[in-house]
Amino acid sequence: MTQFRQIAALLQLSLSGIPQRLGTSLVTVIGIACVVGVLISMLSMGSGLRRIAIQNNRADRAVVSSKGAQSLFASNLSTSTLAVVESAPGIKKDAEGKPLATAYVAVLVNTRRKSNHVRSISALFGVTTQFFKVYPEVEITAGRTFRPGLHELIAGKKRYEQFEGLEVGDKIRVRGADWTVVGNFSANGGGLEDLLLADADTVASAFGRTTMQTVTVLLDSPQKYDEFAGALKANPALEVDVKHEAEWSATITKTTTGILDFISYFVGTVMAIGASLGALNVMYSIIDARKREIATLRAIGFGGGPIVVSVLLESVLLSLPGALLGAAIAWAWFNGNTVHPFGTSIPLAITPALVILGIVWALVIGLIGGILPALRSARVSVTTALRAT
Repeated sequence: MTQFRQIAALLQLSLSGIPQRLGTSLVTVIGIACVVGVLISMLSMGSGLRRIAIQNNRADRAVVSSKGAQSLFASNLSTSTLAVVESAPGIKKDAEGKPLATAYVAVLVNTRRKSNHVRSISALFGVTTQFFKVYPEVEITAGRTFRPGLHELIAGKKRYEQFEGLEVGDKIRVRGADWTVVGNFSANGGGLEDLLLADADTVASAFGRTTMQTVTVLLDSPQKYDEFAGALKANPALEVDVKHEAEWSATITKTTTGILDFISYFVGTVMAIGASLGALNVMYSIIDARKREIATLRAIGFGGGPIVVSVLLESVLLSLPGALLGAAIAWAWFNGNTVHPFGTSIPLAITPALVILGIVWALVIGLIGGILPALRSARVSVTTALRAT
């Protein structure tokens, strides 16, 4: 009998005995299901954040930030820089001939969550007049937009749905003054819905700001990007970076997604070690219970190699139901739910890529947990095992 046929026969024999050792097998399945479920659920935060970051991005929008800035709050642009950016070639003009460019003054304000009344922070963006033309996906759904020079703001859908005091007519405290919520808006489900918006000059005055964070422009076409970026980079008076909107979105979310992914993999690794030890103990108990069976197989001609491989395959196959169960639980309980780390609303996104990762993670756990028992099975003494009770 060839080694492949030996492996197939041994694996079939091993799997047929699972009903007799159902309890120990379930220990492995449940342990791995917990590991995979937790890993996928935690990684879904980073996946959801990345999905929001690219949603509604347009190829004909570009973002100008200060040189080397890796986050919105690390960028600072003077008002003179804004004027130079607005005069650059390639920017689309409105019906009145004004360039479609909007600058931001970004600050943080205190708000409270509706669910537990816990204080959290929300981002308040002061924007210039062309904002709604640069972002046509922003739509006022209730009330009206803010008026320049007044302490008025509008709240995005994700903010007013999940945080207190952001309905039309409500007032929130900003820098010692009451600001009135005069409208609510949606943005096709994108990240803008997580913001509060107000007039840029009013926000800058309230917070003592003399600079803007970034400038976003709407180009005549995506093909105009190189012309626009080249003109700004060639200007020796400017120290700026120019990025496609999608590239800028990836830049400003990189740190947050990196932190979320690190925590997820750290917790997943710790749990995986525990699950591997559990699988190791289960496979050891299975090998001990099958000593006489293995010895008999060795005596009739089955080699040590096929026995090792069959034990490894059994351990790996035992992990597969746990992986599928963990992925199913994570999808049913968490997919689409929203969490609020760092004051940002993130919808959990269980993607096919995460499910595949969870399955691979589980198979590796099964492989690691089966290595030592498999080697032990190959070293079972035929004489000793046949004499064992």
